[in-house]
Amino acid sequence: MKNLLCCFLIFFPLLKSNAQNITKHPGSLLQKYKNKIDIIFEKFNKLNSPGFAIGIIKDTTILYRNGYGSANLDYNIPITPNSVFDIASVSKQFTAACIALLIMDKKLTLDTPVQKFVPELSKYKDTIRIEHLLYNTSGLTDYFKLPRKNARSWLGFYYFDIDEAINTSLSQDTLAFKPGDKWDYCNVNYMLLTKVVEKISGMPFSDFIEQRLFKPLDMNSTIVNDDITEIVKNRVTPYNERTQLYIDAYKKEGIKIKSKGKWIEHHRNSPHYGGSGVLSSVNDLLKWSKNFFTKIFGGEEFNNLMHKTMRFKYEMDNQAFGLYFGKYKNRTFVAWEGATAGISSQLIRFPKQKIAIVVLSNLGSGKAEEKAYKIADVLIDAAIL
Repeated sequence: MKNLLCCFLIFFPLLKSNAQNITKHPGSLLQKYKNKIDIIFEKFNKLNSPGFAIGIIKDTTILYRNGYGSANLDYNIPITPNSVFDIASVSKQFTAACIALLIMDKKLTLDTPVQKFVPELSKYKDTIRIEHLLYNTSGLTDYFKLPRKNARSWLGFYYFDIDEAINTSLSQDTLAFKPGDKWDYCNVNYMLLTKVVEKISGMPFSDFIEQRLFKPLDMNSTIVNDDITEIVKNRVTPYNERTQLYIDAYKKEGIKIKSKGKWIEHHRNSPHYGGSGVLSSVNDLLKWSKNFFTKIFGGEEFNNLMHKTMRFKYEMDNQAFGLYFGKYKNRTFVAWEGATAGISSQLIRFPKQKIAIVVLSNLGSGKAEEKAYKIADVLIDAAIL
């Protein structure tokens, strides 16, 4: 159960619909298909439950976007497409995008040794390069697999920052394997990439990504949450179910918790970023997705870098820049999902069909990936996907 809470640091009557959709063909979904999508989220569409925000875009046209459930159970604030969620590991593609921009700036290459920017890595016999971090093949052990010096949990209820996480991983004198020999999902890889960005740019990572990525894309509700005291407009509150399974898990992590009630409120008190840490909305993530269809920002070079796959000494070769390629019902997609205590997120794109689906949830058991596939099924049935 420790993994349930830590390792993903690693997912009234019905309200009147607040859907925002285009009403003219071909941008509109027929009413019966919109209803089918709403049914997927029907049990969450009430103000006494956490819920979801969703969005669907085809090329440059938003087909459908909606919110279901409550962004904050203290005040019964409804979720909308403007609600701002912690998107967990979906953040990785934005960290990778910053590296793509620096490659385009000719400031580094994929085979640049990371120790050039992070001298602490020079202690390892084998050289870790930028590509090893991007493709999760560095051989570094992720921080949460190792004990903290203060013996506390890595659970996000407890404060820890990116430097403590990195230093914990780098406290190991040897790598788990030679870079490029194996694939091992590791958040510290992406944390180290933010250090590379900071060293090259001379500015905090959150400033660089805001100036070079979020502002040009008009993603005005998206930030890197590197300061837990910051006020974030429209931010949702994360929740877990107050089941015995979760209660036992929290108690194991040293948190006193009562059995009374249906939901556990789970605040993020650890401002680490790189592998996670981005806060965003459905509306902003639709803008990000649209750019992969229009290629206005960054052009073909940026698009090609973000989708660049590489082969190392292991069989898997479907990972790109904070993204991975897969197949769903014979349709190629590019995606990444995120999960952490109180949060589940999925952003999936079908490049050939120019369709993107965003699903964000403030419920740890929200299964956003599963919900995105269900939306895809509706679109396939409607001959849209």
